[in-house]
This record gives sequence, C-alpha cells and structure tokens, in this order.
Amino acid sequence: MFRCSSLVPVLFLMSTLAGAVTWQLPFESEGRQLFELERTLCPDDTAADPDGSSCSEGAESAPRQLFLHVSSACSSPVRVSLRASLPPAWRLHLHQPLSVTATISSPRVLFYEFSEGQSSVRLTLSSEADVCATISVQQYQCPIAQSLPEVSVVGLRMTMLRSSSVQLLRSDFPRGFYVVSLVRDTDQACGGDSEDGSDWLFEEVFKGREVVTRGEQRRKDLTVAVQPALSRTQYLVASVSTLVVFLSFYILFGVLVAAQRWPPFARVVAPRAVLASSPDTSAVERAEGRSEVAGQEPRRRLSDATFDSSDASDSDEEQVNDSVTTTTGPGHDERTQGGRGADTGPGPDGPQPAAAVTSEEQGPFGLPARLHLAALARRGGRTLRARSDRYLSMLYTVSVFYALPVIQFITAFQIILNVSGSLDICYYNFLCSHRAGALSDFNHVFSNLGYLLLGALFMLQVRRRRLARKRQPRHQEYGIPAHYGLLSSLGAGMMVVGVLSASYHVCPNGLNFQFDTAFMYVLAVLMMVKIYQSRHPDVNARAHATFGVLAVLIALVVWGVLGGGPVFYGLFTVIHVFTFLLLSLRIYYVGQFRLGDHDSLPSFRSLLVLPLTDPVTSHVLEKQSLAAATSELRRPRYVTRLVLLLIANALNWLLAIYGLLQHKRDFAGHMLQILLGNALVHLCCYLGMKLSHGERLRWYAWLLLAGAAAAWVPALYFFLSGSTDWSSPPALSRHRNHECSLLQFYDSHDLWHMLSAVALYLTFSVLLTWDDGLSAVKRTDIPVF
Repeated sequence: MFRCSSLVPVLFLMSTLAGAVTWQLPFESEGRQLFELERTLCPDDTAADPDGSSCSEGAESAPRQLFLHVSSACSSPVRVSLRASLPPAWRLHLHQPLSVTATISSPRVLFYEFSEGQSSVRLTLSSEADVCATISVQQYQCPIAQSLPEVSVVGLRMTMLRSSSVQLLRSDFPRGFYVVSLVRDTDQACGGDSEDGSDWLFEEVFKGREVVTRGEQRRKDLTVAVQPALSRTQYLVASVSTLVVFLSFYILFGVLVAAQRWPPFARVVAPRAVLASSPDTSAVERAEGRSEVAGQEPRRRLSDATFDSSDASDSDEEQVNDSVTTTTGPGHDERTQGGRGADTGPGPDGPQPAAAVTSEEQGPFGLPARLHLAALARRGGRTLRARSDRYLSMLYTVSVFYALPVIQFITAFQIILNVSGSLDICYYNFLCSHRAGALSDFNHVFSNLGYLLLGALFMLQVRRRRLARKRQPRHQEYGIPAHYGLLSSLGAGMMVVGVLSASYHVCPNGLNFQFDTAFMYVLAVLMMVKIYQSRHPDVNARAHATFGVLAVLIALVVWGVLGGGPVFYGLFTVIHVFTFLLLSLRIYYVGQFRLGDHDSLPSFRSLLVLPLTDPVTSHVLEKQSLAAATSELRRPRYVTRLVLLLIANALNWLLAIYGLLQHKRDFAGHMLQILLGNALVHLCCYLGMKLSHGERLRWYAWLLLAGAAAAWVPALYFFLSGSTDWSSPPALSRHRNHECSLLQFYDSHDLWHMLSAVALYLTFSVLLTWDDGLSAVKRTDIPVF
C-alpha cells in the first residue's frame, strides 16, 4: 500500500527482449486514480523486423526473461505487489469467437495473425453491457498502447457500447494486429450522460479538478470474432450484377424504340396528336405574321433584354384580345375567352372586329369562373421553351459550383480518417462496409450508380421526344404545352443526386449530411413545378425564382443542422406556415395575387366585404335579390381547387407541428419530409383530378405508374430501416449497423439507393407520358386544376 503523497508516484520500468515500457502508480485515468494496474507485455518476436529477421544476434536462442525496475522519491516505505501470469486469452482464430472481460485498470489485448493467402478480414465485437469502451487496433509491434492518451495516436480506434466492427487489410497490418479493449471511466464518450452533472468549468477554475480515488470498478464483457472479408470475385459479381440491372433499362428502351417500326405496335403507342399544317406554323410565327399584315413592326429583343423582361411586356405579340369568337365548320377553331387571339370576319357592313356573342361570368381578378388551358397558355412556343430550358441551364450552373467544393471537402474527410485512425469520424454501417482502394465504404458509393445511369436514360428519352416534336410540329391549339427543358432538368438533377450521394457516403457525418439531401430538395421542388406548369404554363415560377427559394431552403437546413433548437424550430414553423399560405393564395388565384401588390389587394378585399360598386356585383344584383347575390358571391369560385389546397395546408400544418414538437437534430431529414410530402400530394391530386374530369392515361402510362408505386414502397421501407444515424454519437449509431442483405455486399441503404433510382426514373416517365391522351384535345376543352 502507498503511504506517500500522490505527487510522489512510484515508477516502474519493465524491459524485455522486445523493448521497454514504463508506467507509474497511482495511475490517473479520466479523473480517477488507480492503485492497481494491469499491462500486457510485448511478445519477444515483436523485436523482429517486418521481413522476419531478428533485430539482435542470438535473439531466437536467448532465454525469454524480463526485468522490472521499481523506484520512488517517497521517503516513506512503499509496499508493491507484483503478479506475472499468462493472459487468459491471447490469440484470435478465424470463425472462433473469444469472450474477454476488461476493466478500467485491466485492458484486454488479443492478437490475430493473417493466414497464408488471406488479404482481409472483418473484426467484430459485441457486448450486452451498456458500458462505454474504446477499441484500438494496432500493429504487431512494441510497445502496446494500453491507455487512452496512447491509443489516440496509434492505429485505428473507435468507441463502443453494444457493437463495433471494422474491415482490416493485410496490406495495412502485414504482421497481424492487436485488438485492445479499454473501458472508459464514464459513458460521455459514447453519448451517455455524465455521472456528475455539476458545472465542470466552475470547478476547474475555482475549486480545481476533483480526482476520484475510490469507486466500483467498471467492467465490460466482450465477444471478439474474426470473419473472412469478401473476395475479389464477390466484389466483381456484386458490381457487375448491379451494372447489368441498370443497363437492362437501356436495352428495354432500345427494344421499344425498335419495336415502334413495327406497324401493329406503333399503332398502340403512337400519339394521337393534331399536327401543324407545316413545320413553320408555330404560334409565334403566326403572331408575327398577323403583326406584319396589320402594318406593325415585329418586336425585336434588345441585346440587354432578358427573356423574363420580354415575357412581362404587354406587346401585341404576347397578349391577346379578350373578345370571344365562335366559328363553325371544318377546319375552324372554336375560341373562347382567354384563347390565342381574336379572329376578324365580315359583318353586315364589311370587315368588323370579332365581338363576344356570349357573356361569361367572371371570378376574382377578372378570371373566368371556369378556367381552361387556353386561358393560361397564351405565350408563344418560343417563350415557353426559353423559360423551360432556363431550368436546365441554371441547374447545370448550380450543380457545378455546388458539387466541386463537395468533392474537395469529402476528399479531405477521407484523408483525415486515414491519417488520424479515428473510426468515429465517419458514420458507416461497419457490419456491411467493404473497402476498395482508398474508399472505406465502396458499396455505399457504388450503389448510387443507378441515379447516374437512369437519370441519363431519362434525359435521352426527353431528347428523343423533343426531336420527334421538332420533326413533326403539332398544332399549337391542342394538347398540353411541352416543357422539355424542365423535364430534362429532372433527369440532370437525378444524376447530380447520384454524384452528391456518392460523395457523402465517402465519409458520412453530421457536417456534410446536407450534401446527400440538397439535390433531393431540388428534385422535389422541380417535380411540383412541372406538375403545376402542365396546366398553368403562363403563370408558372421562373427558374431564377425557383432556385432562389431552394438556396434559402438549403441555408435554413445548414442552420438547423448546426444550431437547430426551440428558437429555430419556432421561427421555421412560422415561416413554413405563412409561406405556404401565401403560395396557396397565388395558386388559388392563378398567380394574380401578390402580397404588397396595390392592384391585387383591393380585389382580394372585395371578395371578403362584397363592395356594391364592383362591376360583377352590380351585374348579379340586377338579376337577383341582395341575399341571393350575397350568397352567390361569397361562395368559393373554385371549389375543387380550394379543397385540394385545404388538404395540402392540413398536411403542412401537421408536418410543422411535428417538427416543432420533436426538435430533432436531423433537420435536413425533416425538410426532406416536407418537400417529398408536398410533391406526393401534388402528384396524387393531379392524377385524381385527371380521372375526375374524365381524362384517361394511356396504357403505358398506367404501367409506368404501377412500376413506380411498386418501387417506392420497398424503397421507403429500406430507407426507414437505415443502418446508421449521424445525428447520434458514433457508438449509438453502431447500434443500427446490420449485416449485408443482398449478395453479401449490399445492405438496406444500398437497396434504398437502387430502388429509389428506379422509382424516380419511373415517376419522371409518368410525368413525361401521363398527358399523352390529351394530344388531340383542344386547349379550350382542357380544364385547369
């Protein structure tokens, strides 16, 4: 026992053939003084060089012995007890788990030596005790690091509660490796609560650090196992199988394209469209021709003008008269209010401007009571193409400036992991994480291949449709306006999702999680924009405004991930609800309502107070009693649209309340839930409204829709059963690690990558084809919803 002050410790020097190690008693570990210590000494053969030669002549024949030197500056007598024994367990064998017990004062050391022809193994540790420990994997050399300060600078290390695993390569540990298990004094390092909840800073400054000299020894029972890692053949089989699955979509696409040359098949897939009389009869050129006939000079775009500024002009090329003309007979179009221009025809006294022959009740902001596509598709084809293509060009620009820093950042993370040896930096599924070259988690990177291949295939499909439409232009008064630029941006965004997701999985953690979700936000928003644009081409959001909103969303996500708390969630909830309310008003009034617009606000107030000076009100009062007129005018003009917006608002209210109550650190996931939930509501509402208005999908669109649903259901299941959780401490995240479930190579998150890529591709194909049945329907007969 010790009788002197702890300021005068007893020093021990242990020397063997392999080397010398020193330590002292009392030994301090994380604020606790230990008066008993156990250390495992180096085997004699660790004194050999890596090539197997002995470091000293006659080492093999020398007797195995050790020397112990004890010294102290304490003037009082000191009694020291020493016990030398063989370790209870030492050598690990393949497929033979070992059970050991470690304490704070007695770390456990095990050794594994690679067998002949073995290139890599997987080390797995498990425990039933929620006691925090640090696991260190070290080279087979002397000395063996057996304290926390020592293991932080050598080999690999990771914190552990219930399980931990790591793949080890023979190239990194040519002579084998040690597995050292150290029990921590508290569970804070593994995400547990501190045993002492006092203010440590106050005590450190004013009271000094308190050292615990007594207390029950913390112990941890562990089971250590070594399993063979996958062979190169298994790597090759899994990789080639994945590649074949996604390339089969290209083969199927090629077969379908070739099959369209067969007349019977072509008849069931060919679009039933009304073609233009000649390739040069686009709406813009007809408008320019009418201007020239009328003696007007066609408008020319200035060099400093943008498409948006020209689109907002009130020139005759873009705007149409409000008159209504009806013609009969073959070859004539029936034009209603909001059509593509007014025809002139001979009257009793010669040519007269066409006049409205019927009066139609108007809604707020001068909108017709029943909206049809012709009223919201007045812009010329060139203008719509320019607006749509701008989405693609802006996405290219944003993705390049976003992705390049991401790749640099992730590369730095991988280098830090390799140099520092801390396996707590990256949140892998260590039970199903396969190394390849410099990548610690090759399978989760490679499984993103589907986003790249299927995104490129979808862009190829859109390109093919665009070229076909260019070769055979369609009549501008029929069908849904094409938005190929916006559709192509969906495919390009899908490819960027693959690149960023692969980059994130190089080293997933809380600092770079937004890389994995940023362009998922883009896809969700672009899907909603595309769905809305189908029936509202003239009042849809511009590309710069859409990406500006996305920039604000990503900034909020970064704030929420790094510093999200009750104040942030409260502020975000207010912004979320208020923004969606304003968006609902713009959707309900077809883009005519603008907050702060002095021209729109009086009209909006008139809906609530029913002024008698309003022309519409006066018209109704001439025919009805005041009570009947009041009831009629206060009834919602667009009941179906109102019901859909109420459903969407209810969903967003629920999501906002859920986020406010949960306060999860994973704010990026919460934002993704909001955007994907709204995208799903948009898709279901659009499909439901099509069917309720008697519109039918072509048979191939139904097949694509069924395939998308069949892919989304298991994809979401695998997503929810994730194998890591970056918002938790690393030791707690390892609780979710699980074995590979497919080809011994892929886990549930890999399956999410592959199935969601297929689901996105099929969903985008649905957006591309679900309005094909309207190709021969006049826009004056296509409802807006």
